[in-house]
Amino acid sequence: MGTKLQSVVVGNFLRFNLTRRKLLKLVGIGAAATAWPAGAGGELLAEYLSPSSSSVIRIPGGIAETRDLSLSDWGPYSKKYFGLSHISDGKRGISFDFSIFPWLNSRDSKLPSVLAPENTHPWEAASNLDFYTLRMEMIWKDQLYCDLSFVNTGEKSRLIRLEIVNQSSQLQKLSLSTLSQLSYPPLDWGTYEPLRLADVSLPANALWIHALDYADLKFVTPRPTDNLVPEGYLRGEQRVQDSVGGSLIGQQFGKQAGDSVEYHLHLPEALKNASFVWRYFGQKGDVVRYRVAEVATTEFTLQGTGGYATVVVPVGKLAAGSTTLKFVSLGGASIKLNGFVVVEAELADKIQFKSKLWQRDPVVDTKSVPGSVILGYGDIENCYGFRLAKPLGQARKLTWMQLDDVFGPSDSLVRDRRVAKPSAYRGGDPDCIFVNAATETLTVAPHSTQVVYGVLATGSKQEVERCLKAFQPDAAANERRFQSLRKTTSIPAATPAGNEYIFSQKLMSAVTLTSLVYPVYTQRQYIRHNTQGRCWDSIYTWDSGFMGLGLLELDPQRAVDLLNTYTLGPGSQSAFLFHGTPLPTHIYLFYELWNRTQSEELLACFYPRLLHYYLFLAGHLGSSTTRKHKDRLVCTWDYWYSSGGWDDYPPQLFIYKQKLVSATAPVVSSAYLIRCAKMLRMVATTLGRKSDLAQYDQDIAELSSALQNYSWDAKSGYYGYVLHDASGSPTGILRHSTGTNFNMGLDGVSPLVAGICTAEQESALLERIFSPKQMWTDTGITSISKTAPYYSTDGYWNGNVWMAHQWFLWKTMLDLGRGDLAVRIAETGLKTWKHSTDRTYHCYEHFRDKDGMGAGWPQFPTLSSPVLPWFTSMYSPGRLTVGFDVWIESCQFDAACQSLDARLTSSGTAGKPFSLLASMAPGGKYSVFWCGKPIAARRLQDGLLRIELLGQCTGRLSIQRA
Repeated sequence: MGTKLQSVVVGNFLRFNLTRRKLLKLVGIGAAATAWPAGAGGELLAEYLSPSSSSVIRIPGGIAETRDLSLSDWGPYSKKYFGLSHISDGKRGISFDFSIFPWLNSRDSKLPSVLAPENTHPWEAASNLDFYTLRMEMIWKDQLYCDLSFVNTGEKSRLIRLEIVNQSSQLQKLSLSTLSQLSYPPLDWGTYEPLRLADVSLPANALWIHALDYADLKFVTPRPTDNLVPEGYLRGEQRVQDSVGGSLIGQQFGKQAGDSVEYHLHLPEALKNASFVWRYFGQKGDVVRYRVAEVATTEFTLQGTGGYATVVVPVGKLAAGSTTLKFVSLGGASIKLNGFVVVEAELADKIQFKSKLWQRDPVVDTKSVPGSVILGYGDIENCYGFRLAKPLGQARKLTWMQLDDVFGPSDSLVRDRRVAKPSAYRGGDPDCIFVNAATETLTVAPHSTQVVYGVLATGSKQEVERCLKAFQPDAAANERRFQSLRKTTSIPAATPAGNEYIFSQKLMSAVTLTSLVYPVYTQRQYIRHNTQGRCWDSIYTWDSGFMGLGLLELDPQRAVDLLNTYTLGPGSQSAFLFHGTPLPTHIYLFYELWNRTQSEELLACFYPRLLHYYLFLAGHLGSSTTRKHKDRLVCTWDYWYSSGGWDDYPPQLFIYKQKLVSATAPVVSSAYLIRCAKMLRMVATTLGRKSDLAQYDQDIAELSSALQNYSWDAKSGYYGYVLHDASGSPTGILRHSTGTNFNMGLDGVSPLVAGICTAEQESALLERIFSPKQMWTDTGITSISKTAPYYSTDGYWNGNVWMAHQWFLWKTMLDLGRGDLAVRIAETGLKTWKHSTDRTYHCYEHFRDKDGMGAGWPQFPTLSSPVLPWFTSMYSPGRLTVGFDVWIESCQFDAACQSLDARLTSSGTAGKPFSLLASMAPGGKYSVFWCGKPIAARRLQDGLLRIELLGQCTGRLSIQRA
């Protein structure tokens, strides 16, 4: 490519000839400026474009081998305190956590706890985490605060910058305090109890086979979770202390006669007289017998001792090469299996298993580099050291249990419930050791600012010492580095019409990009993970798909990484990574990624995985029990208590209380799966996979018919939960004691999303969604109709507005040709978000009907993520927004976003209107053409067009500046 650029494919992130930062700036991602210049036109070329080498979204090589994110080892990964973490040992899940914070000498301060994130707010962030800032409020609001930034200075170090701002009328005295800790992997999610491991020592030519290294494991009585194991564990896996590798085969395996596990191994040398030495864990008195098949017909007994034990199983001669071993339970107790050693019988007594305690206590060096702290740990090779412009004083060691005494109760949050003693939550890890060091008192004059620099480094002791000694605390280079990387902050750009929302969007962007934890254990590996909130340090299925939709607006690569984490290949044991509501939001994310990128590589990589995902939810794969009723409506109760993510949704609570779960089918599971079938059908058509279409067509027809025949309630104007008799036949709709349909809410309107409603049904549902007497409020669409007798003003979902399901309805309004209603949803959501976020700096879970203020977890980027695509669809030039029925075959904006050329296919109803939103550069009038003919378009604001076309068509859309 030469030095001149005629046009650029903005709609296709996989094919562009711009530097990554320049292009992202052009389309409103990662822009340094916070607003699109007024009257912007051709002059944008000079500012936004630069000829350079091409850059692409990465479809990583060996993508099936990792669930991890393609981020730096440095990042905001701590599950304890805000700051900076570094992954010290990725295989063992060990990381170093560093937190630095101002501590007021004249008033009570709080630690910057991620478990009680009241005074610390993610403020700015680059999508690759080369730069991020945390705002720490000491005197609310903005009277006294510290903006703490971490800046990439290389693979082994990070620049620390603290900007302390005193806008009060009083002199303030404070110190800068640090907490450092080597963090070990937890035993399981939701606990801080560290996982203890055991080592195995083998004699010559012996072979250790971990129990989970099986080729196949079968429970003789199939379980619904056989092909959808929670947490991304393997079938039968259980995390247990003092095991080799951290896991055992448990979960009641072996208790029932016929349970079997098979291994394929390769023996490098023949064994003359072999034995298998099994290591296992069982309660005292428990007994189970196994039969060895394939190699020899041998039986052996495992007897529980109350701890770990071994048993030697003689098997005789084994030939070199590939061998299949199968162990079949003869029944008994459930004794957990750790693994076995294949060894010559005469050497069996040489095998040793030994539990290994973590070496938590660091060696603290404050003398090698005066005013600094260097830490060494026995469990890792590298050291860590840090230095500030202000000398650090004496370093002291504190256990977590001692932090209350030193800093006060700052972690008094158990998950999302407060407790009287924070030590109740710390009790899982009472022996962890923090190193605390602080500066002397700093004095900050009224209405003044102080900036303090520092450095955090890792490497060998000598490397760390050199880095700390070379650090120049007052060097102008530090500020230049900070300002340079600050320009990479990822926030959506805005036209002047969207300027009022920029601040609230900036906060949401920062929270979305920095809500990460490490380690999360899944698929036998430790990964960095996008979290809905750091107190939920686990995978979370439906939430994560929504987080991907937010990440897509900030960095498509981050969205691809997330999709990779949760989707597994057709040969995988589980259909997808699973925890929480099994609503297939990743299929919707994938569809949005296609419509943004038109990447054939993306289709080829992820379609087989998403087909695997879909087939399980549709009841066609492995152990799936989702279609057990005769009407074939989808039920996911065997996997999670919630069908749509709505914990206290009234009919859902009722069927559990009345023990009607097995007899009842919700609506949303079937409705959203119909939409997924329609979307994946378009993917299969594009890929030429005609053989897949029949299954999609069958599911769409079957589920649509069942919802229409058994779920629609004309009297209430909502679809209802369907009850079934003992044979699985539908018997009617679930009703409240008053006789009212028990599903007057989000679940009851979900067939609109599926696109299966008649004109009369569509009209009735729209009237209920947008009626102020029913579901519409000034805050947005509430979860339950206000006319329902079970509506509550103080529920969690009931009586509150959530952004997530409004996103589905927003896209659906475009499909229905109701672009006016789509805009109403988006504008109301953005106003609600701004109203709450501007006042609190929090990015809340949900919003109250009565006043629009946020509630729930204060940093919740997942289910509130729709505010990002709502904003970019209306205020970021270079966006073409469509509903679920539209497949964007190609999409090109010119460099100044003054023209658009796109090819679209609509699978909607023939002759029925559907809507598009096109966000163009402001400051001019636009002409719109469909298939070469001029058509009318509604100008909603400067640069934003609403276009109506007729469904079930393919054609070319052109927009030109007049």
